[in-house]
Amino acid sequence: MKSNHTFTNISRSEYQKIKEFINQRYKIRVLGKASPGLEESLDILSASIRVQYYAKGKLVFQSSPTNTAYADLVSKIDRKFSLNSIGEPAGISAGIPKDVKYFVGCDESGTGETFGSIFLGCVLVKAGSLKNLERIFDSPDIKSLEEDEINQKYDKIKKYCQIYDERIEAFEIDETSKNTLLDQRYKKLLEKAVFGKEKICIIIDDYGIKRELRSFFDDFCAHGNSIVAESKADERYAACQAASVVARKKRLEEIRNLNKEFALEDGSGGKVCPGAGNAGNLQTEQYLELFLKQNQDKEFPSFVRRKWGNVKKLLQKKSNQSMDDFFGG
Repeated sequence: MKSNHTFTNISRSEYQKIKEFINQRYKIRVLGKASPGLEESLDILSASIRVQYYAKGKLVFQSSPTNTAYADLVSKIDRKFSLNSIGEPAGISAGIPKDVKYFVGCDESGTGETFGSIFLGCVLVKAGSLKNLERIFDSPDIKSLEEDEINQKYDKIKKYCQIYDERIEAFEIDETSKNTLLDQRYKKLLEKAVFGKEKICIIIDDYGIKRELRSFFDDFCAHGNSIVAESKADERYAACQAASVVARKKRLEEIRNLNKEFALEDGSGGKVCPGAGNAGNLQTEQYLELFLKQNQDKEFPSFVRRKWGNVKKLLQKKSNQSMDDFFGG
């Protein structure tokens, strides 16, 4: 069972009916609002289930992937209120057996940016500690977390998980297929994480996993373990959310250092920093153009991914024009 199940477009009146339906079957405890947009949060004490209702009509159920009471409740609510939110009963994943002793979550950060490294995170958590991990994530949307929130969650994650991380530098991304690199580094991380353990379930976002990692998974499953590889796993599984926090923390630290070390004077007393390097961000383009203007005979710094489309386009444009024309001089 996925650790998060989300019903969308739930009106306030419909939520109250669902809450009453739950209250008829379980003792509930109403919690305070823990995050912006959260209207109400409930704990179903006897079943170890958390329920959260958001202002935009999102209703989220959270529990252990192997909690049968959780799967049963989500399925009953889906049928009773005709929500049609799930294609298979309660979102059950056949990849998670009930006798799992450990979960390993995997996620990465920085795969699409123009600047800096890709960071991979893995966490190993005992099955008995999984619900403690799930309580750390009061929303499945972790991509919206600010840096201080990432750091706070990282400190909490360390209490329940063994943490592993890997870095893929920009020059490596220029030389080798991104997915091949992800395969290689995840294999390296996972070999460390699962060493000496048994009855393990690895949960990973399917980024386009290639032969090398699939071969590792085949051998891994042949020894009584299991794999869940699916799209947007970091929105559904607490172990992957924790791994995402690990990767994002490393990535944010690197970007902060790049902005300190490689800021450019803009000629008017100000500075232009690289920023996060999103290809569609105006700051990215401004930084690249200013660097070329100030360093006409130099290559881009080593943190720039030269094979990225926006960088190649800019270099091609420069080669086709004089520098004055290129910069509107």
